[in-house]
Amino acid sequence: MRERLKPATAAVLLSSLLFSLISMSASAACKGMNCACKPSELNFASPALKPNADGQYPLSLEADNVESQGEDLVELIGNAEVQQGRQTIVADKLKYYRLSERVVATGSVEMISEDGDYLSSDSIDVYAPTQIGTLGKTEFKLSKGITSADGVDTATIESRGSADVVNLEGEGVVRLENAKYTNCPEGNDSVIIGARELELDRIGGIGRARGATIRFKGVPIFYMPYVSFPLNDQRKTGFLAPGYGTDEESGNIIEVPWYWNIAKNQDATITSRYYTDRGLQIGAEYRHRSVNSSTYIYGEVLPDDELFGESRDLLSIQHTQQFTPSLSGRINYNDVSDIDYFNDLRNEVRYFSARYVPRDVQLNYSHDYFNVNVRANEYQVIDESVTSAPYERLPAVSFSTNLPKGPYDMKYGVNASYTSFASDTRLEGNRLAVTPYAEIPFENIWGYVKPRVSLHYRSYSLDREDGSELDSDPNFSVPIFSVDSGIYFERNTSWFGDSALQTLEPRLYYVYAPEEDQDEVPVFDTSQISLNNFSNIFRETRFFGEDRVGDTNQATIGLTSRVIESETGDERLKFSVGQLILLDDLEQNVRSNTVIEKGLGDLLVELKTMTTRKKGAWSTYSFIQYSHEEDEALRTARFDLTYRPKKDSRKNVSVGYYFRELGDEDLEQLTYNANWPLADRWQLFGSGRYSLERSENIASSIGVEYNGCCWKIRLVGTERVDSRLLRNSDPDDDEPRQSIFLEFELTSLGRLRTGLR
Repeated sequence: MRERLKPATAAVLLSSLLFSLISMSASAACKGMNCACKPSELNFASPALKPNADGQYPLSLEADNVESQGEDLVELIGNAEVQQGRQTIVADKLKYYRLSERVVATGSVEMISEDGDYLSSDSIDVYAPTQIGTLGKTEFKLSKGITSADGVDTATIESRGSADVVNLEGEGVVRLENAKYTNCPEGNDSVIIGARELELDRIGGIGRARGATIRFKGVPIFYMPYVSFPLNDQRKTGFLAPGYGTDEESGNIIEVPWYWNIAKNQDATITSRYYTDRGLQIGAEYRHRSVNSSTYIYGEVLPDDELFGESRDLLSIQHTQQFTPSLSGRINYNDVSDIDYFNDLRNEVRYFSARYVPRDVQLNYSHDYFNVNVRANEYQVIDESVTSAPYERLPAVSFSTNLPKGPYDMKYGVNASYTSFASDTRLEGNRLAVTPYAEIPFENIWGYVKPRVSLHYRSYSLDREDGSELDSDPNFSVPIFSVDSGIYFERNTSWFGDSALQTLEPRLYYVYAPEEDQDEVPVFDTSQISLNNFSNIFRETRFFGEDRVGDTNQATIGLTSRVIESETGDERLKFSVGQLILLDDLEQNVRSNTVIEKGLGDLLVELKTMTTRKKGAWSTYSFIQYSHEEDEALRTARFDLTYRPKKDSRKNVSVGYYFRELGDEDLEQLTYNANWPLADRWQLFGSGRYSLERSENIASSIGVEYNGCCWKIRLVGTERVDSRLLRNSDPDDDEPRQSIFLEFELTSLGRLRTGLR
């Protein structure tokens, strides 16, 4: 039985690895807030001569002594230079053959290509127009691109190296013998590829090495008879760096991914992953993009999992399609073989905390005056605590209008939907919902009044097979009248020394709907609106979904004040408060025989503060939902504080507090997320979620990264509660899962990962 890594053990291991990383000296070449690891640059004079009418540059020959031998050969001795446009060859001695445009040079030879590549050699034999030829012992610098300003060309160096022999083969292909190659900036030789033969395909963006040894800090860490690697950001087919790790349940893990660059707009990655205690897993990812479509497919299978006792698999398909400018479609299909799949084989929060796996298909049609959406969906339940899956919609059709404005800028139209609800365990049926509406906005620079009327019609066809005496075809109609009104007041002020504009915006919202008996109508997809969002206090209806239209006679009094910086228009502060007043008892609710008594409803308060876009630093968000009921209590509270300075993108810190009343058990959590530079090249990062009511970490991670420009090393420690135990009422039964990952990345060459679990 494998022993679990104790927290103390993890802390000691993390500390020792962190100490060993910090002990490494950072290069003095990287200074400043962003530690951008700027590449080396090469400056040279822009071409002095202008191109001819045919676009070709004339040839220029210069030297201390120029001798012509016959009609073909010109010999240049002393500070010899041949230049055609940006292509330049400088040497102690140079021979130029007019007929073939061949250049032979010896003694301190330097060459600059049209693309800005630089080569320094002891000899060169090259044909100037085609750049085909041979160089002796050479040092080279390959350019990523050229910029020109004030008569100076600046080449950004992408990679550099040396070779005993360099063969220029044209079409961007360079073949080197006994070569060394690196993409580290000058002065940094941390990562070097040494190869018996090295081919650089500049156009294809691929490097190929035979008899290759990769050295890190002078120490050989890999030997490969053959290896290919990208020279730029372009994709290429081939094996990616393998991954290595260990897991307390799955054993040792060996992962070998293979990348397939199928075409410019599609690719695939096939990964073989071997768990010593589970078996061999094969995963495949496919991506395709076109002007009118996007496809993503991912699947993996683990035959005969030796720990689980059965085969396990996962499949995910996402596809969007624009059939015409008006008609589009979307498919989202997901499936896992068992409810423990994500918890056993995934470590991301969005996976191991999931309760359902969605599956749906949609068609959308957009017209100038209306929109139609057709959708079918279902859910796979992957949480054993869920006794019943949400209703399937087979199908759901929605319709909405976007009609031209009528007299007095009237807004009018209709929203409608037809939904067929299916379930293996609950009442099934169909629902038709039709809501015509009309609104006349009276607006001015100082305020507005917006009266609105709507009629909510619902009709059902229910499959009551239990012998119930309830109506199988209930229907009802509820009219709703509302008025939204507000006034704008403004005054000039100052905000921390900056000129600003302050507003005061009182708002009054009234809505009335008569009571209509809906006790015989089932609840398929409807829930009471939670006022945990400030805008929800100004809604026409009290429910999400179409199965209930609540009786309403209520008013909302709101007040908003903003501080807007005059120079930039940035909103520096926004404060809003809203009070709901119930003028009558509310008797029609999701739960039958439930009455919400008249009086003061919930009080909502929201506060936002922001710095200017120019400076960018502190921002806060606060929200409170307070109930005036007999058990006067806080319903929802949220506070977020973020620090993100504009001048240093590496700094980002946010902390938050969240509280929500959930029946008998409240939800109360602290969150944090941080990225912070420890030094020019050192970065600390972490995130977490802590449950105050359970007094335990739900999920947290902390790590440190060192950026060596052409290599990185990253150490990450994580801890989370097993999702199968997270909803356990006794926190003492929760046993956290801990992980430590060490990741080493050679930029543009791949990654190596080890995991301690």
